[in-house]
Amino acid sequence: MNEHKQKILVVDDEKDLRNAIDDILTDAGYSTILAGNGSQGLAFAKSEHPDLILCDIQMPSMNGYELLNAVKKEPALSKIPFVFMTGVNVAQFDLRKGMDLGADDYLTKPFSIEDLVSAIETRLRKKQLWHKFIESTIERTQTGFILLLSNELQILVMDILDHAQSLLTVTDGSSDTIHRAATMITASGKRLSHLHENILYYSMLQLWVKDQEKIASLRQETTESYLSVLQSIVTENMRANGRSESFSITCTDASLQISPADFGKVIDELIDNACKFSEPGSNITLSSVETQKEVLLTIRDEGCGMSKQEIDTIQSLLQNEERPFRQQESGLGLTIAKTIAELYGGSLFIESVEKNGTTVIVSLPKALNN
Repeated sequence: MNEHKQKILVVDDEKDLRNAIDDILTDAGYSTILAGNGSQGLAFAKSEHPDLILCDIQMPSMNGYELLNAVKKEPALSKIPFVFMTGVNVAQFDLRKGMDLGADDYLTKPFSIEDLVSAIETRLRKKQLWHKFIESTIERTQTGFILLLSNELQILVMDILDHAQSLLTVTDGSSDTIHRAATMITASGKRLSHLHENILYYSMLQLWVKDQEKIASLRQETTESYLSVLQSIVTENMRANGRSESFSITCTDASLQISPADFGKVIDELIDNACKFSEPGSNITLSSVETQKEVLLTIRDEGCGMSKQEIDTIQSLLQNEERPFRQQESGLGLTIAKTIAELYGGSLFIESVEKNGTTVIVSLPKALNN
């Protein structure tokens, strides 16, 4: 049975904390690997290939940032989710530095058992998306090429973010021009990272929509509690976008006929889009309506809205139309969300008025045993 447990690499120089986390994760059904510093953690990452890395920032012999950068530059390790554990005295800049370098999440010490387990579950759920693609048996040559290109792009993105953060760290108040340039490079690097992820996902969907057997298999998967997935993604976006006061959620819970990873991708793209095109401090509301067979989720923002032409570019890949790949990043994310919803027998509609916000309504089937 142990070989089926997911492996978590815990890297922290505090022995008591390592042991406490070991007990928590063991009780939660995970297998743990414990390392007392970054160098040891990197060695274990290379030899054990864990499913997730949980890492302190301030450590001797390679700190957390250095370990993260080393891991992300290894093609075989770059897709492993990486979660930082930070002390309460760690500055917000340092937290953002870690996220900009490719960390997936962070937990502030002391954290609760619930927060620890929830963060790990969320990140492992996202990792499942990439396993689906890698394990695809369709068009193996095309898949291999895409994965090779993905690894090269990932290394390039990490180099860009690493150099930008180095500039931000060494410049002082008298170097405003360099500081602004480094900030812009960092923002562009993050956009490139997200676009890289979505191009890979878009390529995966192009394989899926041609395979009726794959679609039938997808429609057997379920999310037992869609609300818990939604709430974890909202929390993540609140932290990433500094929008802690923006969100209002009035959703009832249900089981859906969609995998947690794919449902998470749909919601992540919709919420990211709402944050991106609305002002900080404006409201983003999430609500739901249930029918006998489906759940309708509505995400509403008060942002700049979308034109009819922009909405028309968002078409499901299931429509089998041969169209040039020329969508902007936001349109690509919404196309991915729409295609996923329809792959599972649902739908996605957009209602928007320029300068007056956007409403997205996504319907998904309830689980058969709901």
